[in-house]
Amino acid sequence: MNKKKWFKTLQFLAAYLVAAWTFLQFVDWILNRYDISPYWVDVLLWFFIGIIPSLMIYLHNQERINKRILKLREKIIFPLNIILLSLGLYFGFGNTDLGATTKSIDYTTEDGEQKTTVITKEEFRTGIPIYGFKQVVKDSATDWMRYGIGRLLYEDLLQNKSLSPEFEHLTNTTTKIREASLFYDFYVDGSYQKVDENYEITTHIRKANNGKSIKKQTFSGPNFMTLIDDISVFITSEAGITENNNNLNYLDLPVNEFISNSLPALEAYANYDYTKAYDIDKNFALAYLEQAKRNTKFNRGKLETQDIIDKAFSLKNKLPLQKQLEVYIQRSLAYEQYDDAEKQVKLQLEVDPTNEFYNSILFAIYGETNNKDSFIKAAENLFNKNPNAYSGLNLIEAAMVNGEEDRIIEALKTYEIIQPAVSALKIEPLILKGDINKAKAIFEEYKLSNPKNTNRNRAYDSIFTYLKNNTPKIEDFKPFIGTYRSQQNELILKYWIENDRLVRYVKNQGLDISIPAGKDAIGGGFIQNTTNYNKLLKDSNGKTIGLYNHQFYWNGTSENFYWKLDKDILAANKAFENQDLNLADSLYTIAIENNPKHEYLKNILAHIEYTASKASDSIQLQNEKFTGSYGPRNFWSENNKFYYKRKDDKGELVKVELLPISENRYMDLTRLGTIMEFTNDPSGKMASKSYSLTIDKDLRTEWKNESNDKIVNYFLKDD
Repeated sequence: MNKKKWFKTLQFLAAYLVAAWTFLQFVDWILNRYDISPYWVDVLLWFFIGIIPSLMIYLHNQERINKRILKLREKIIFPLNIILLSLGLYFGFGNTDLGATTKSIDYTTEDGEQKTTVITKEEFRTGIPIYGFKQVVKDSATDWMRYGIGRLLYEDLLQNKSLSPEFEHLTNTTTKIREASLFYDFYVDGSYQKVDENYEITTHIRKANNGKSIKKQTFSGPNFMTLIDDISVFITSEAGITENNNNLNYLDLPVNEFISNSLPALEAYANYDYTKAYDIDKNFALAYLEQAKRNTKFNRGKLETQDIIDKAFSLKNKLPLQKQLEVYIQRSLAYEQYDDAEKQVKLQLEVDPTNEFYNSILFAIYGETNNKDSFIKAAENLFNKNPNAYSGLNLIEAAMVNGEEDRIIEALKTYEIIQPAVSALKIEPLILKGDINKAKAIFEEYKLSNPKNTNRNRAYDSIFTYLKNNTPKIEDFKPFIGTYRSQQNELILKYWIENDRLVRYVKNQGLDISIPAGKDAIGGGFIQNTTNYNKLLKDSNGKTIGLYNHQFYWNGTSENFYWKLDKDILAANKAFENQDLNLADSLYTIAIENNPKHEYLKNILAHIEYTASKASDSIQLQNEKFTGSYGPRNFWSENNKFYYKRKDDKGELVKVELLPISENRYMDLTRLGTIMEFTNDPSGKMASKSYSLTIDKDLRTEWKNESNDKIVNYFLKDD
């Protein structure tokens, strides 16, 4: 009798499972048809599974239970099952968007027309990491396509708001699996070669956890850019993205229309040489935009950035809508219209909440205003919507700035289970927490696993050498507090102490923290990305003169010197910016007296005094006298101002305004350590030469006019 009862129970359970599965299939169709969150299928699936214990008890005892006769165990199990199931569903799906998969965005066109468009919400877009393509047969002419194919695919796929593409410079299978498996189900890579006049590109869509090829197709033809478009269609369709429902029909411009048809320009673009790219193709709008972004981020020069973004703005209609919006934002930044930039960024984050460009600007704005609370909220929001390497690093940085390293260390444990290499991200948080030995052990393990990363390790080699015999103290940070200005460009650094740590703001980049790395030295950064080491330069009285900055990349190091700006210099600079020249004159005199090693200050004072002693007409005549081309150097007058720009095959300098300091010498406020001089050559021609300010560890300063294999500092005026 009991066997028959159990057999009947199992029959009912089987019928239940079939009915539940059929219902789930119907629900899945309804959700897709009406753009409702697919997570409802998961919720219902776990609900149907979760009630099986209570269902089994009921089916086995349904005759008695139908008569409302329940035993004590059933009075406990039934409500307990429901409570546990409800809690499980809440914690599993409580932060999940269970509403529509799309949303409407209202925006105003350039002509003032109000429009509405429907887009896929970011959390329902399909993430697609794209990696490097291997070259089948070695060919130097097409070697750039190894990464160029991926970059172009990334730009093309960005147009589809059902996708979240990413591009990484990876070709090693093990590394690709390690990186992709953290956040994605699959990734894209492939191989290519040129056979006679045709390009052959084989594209693979692979499982993220093992690299196995799921889909594969070879594209062949003489037009490289047409193949990129065809591959984009292949990836989109094979990723399961369909646009046959409701309002989701994203404009897909041919990639050659908004990028370039010139292979040499594309090669330069793929190699991140944007200036060369738009020199080859004067209508390369995307190259102008990317160079403007770079100039802004690294504070290379306001005038140059404005010129470049203005060119992008004039060509913006060639670009997809998203890139057009980036042009507007970048132009607001270039002209220091920060309120407009913030409004534009926040609006665009509604459309693309995980867009790196938009978020980097928002983080920089929060750094400018020291808005740490908004920084961590925005970083959390970004990571929750799109957990990847970029959003993860920002969240870690925000947590450390806010003194919440414990939370990050705990959160990283989950990802360590999937990918042990993630443990290296705990090095900085552990040091801040005071667990130096554990941080050192992770660092040593990382060095063994990544023997080629010696350059980025240099900062932490210094940090751990110092921490071995020294305990970090707040007093160690006090000499660093203040504002610093680069001698090479317009970059500003600010340091202050907060949450028992040294916080740094890098202008147009954002907030981070620093760790003691020696006597009067600090460092930090992520060894998987970039690290830094900074050493103070002090005079004999212990006053800080400046800061030597070393930025360590995987295959190189950049070194820069930053002048410390004390209250006297800051006050003089403010008066000069406000064109209160009488006040600036007296304030710079005080600043020079208190900062005798800041040689460039004498140039600003000389400019104020020289222009005060000369009529504006005579200054203009002087400028016109030196106007012209001197080899790669070009000097010109425009709107009663004198400008300079150098450009040749060995490099390019940014456009700067030259300020006269004597009858034949000029300075500029972009490169504080440069003086331009005009002189009469024995040949009878006018010549130009430049002087660079050097400062050694003994605080000896000197203006030098030197030439080397890369730079020539003396040019005759062209005929």
